[in-house]
Amino acid sequence: MSRKTWGITLTVLALAVVTAALLWYARRNTMIPPEEQKGTELVEMLPAESRPEQVLQGSAQQTALPETAEEKETAEEEYEYLLKNHDGYVAVYQLPKDELYEYTEVLMEFLPDGLQEEIHNGKYLKNDEELYNFLENYTS
Repeated sequence: MSRKTWGITLTVLALAVVTAALLWYARRNTMIPPEEQKGTELVEMLPAESRPEQVLQGSAQQTALPETAEEKETAEEEYEYLLKNHDGYVAVYQLPKDELYEYTEVLMEFLPDGLQEEIHNGKYLKNDEELYNFLENYTS
């Protein structure tokens, strides 16, 4: 082969290697690290609700806030999770120990006013399905 042919071949090979490296690097930055995926596996398994307003209306009737200490104890026995405002974000606490379960990326300011008030006072959720429906509707 002549020098010109070698030069063209090496140039094409170098461009292919650089392109492959750039594609790999760009794709690597778009993957979500495993520690940020915690709790999202079950969200994908549950059917998505078509409109968050319907979920809010349906669950608002079920989850009236307890008013007395006795009602609060009873509520903690029948509910599994509690949503609270934590520095402008929604945090999930697991009952009955009121132990932090998960921080979310759900900003309080983007939630409907009624839901903001519920979470500010403490919104009780009965089970995993209610929790993941909430997360599915407000984290996308």
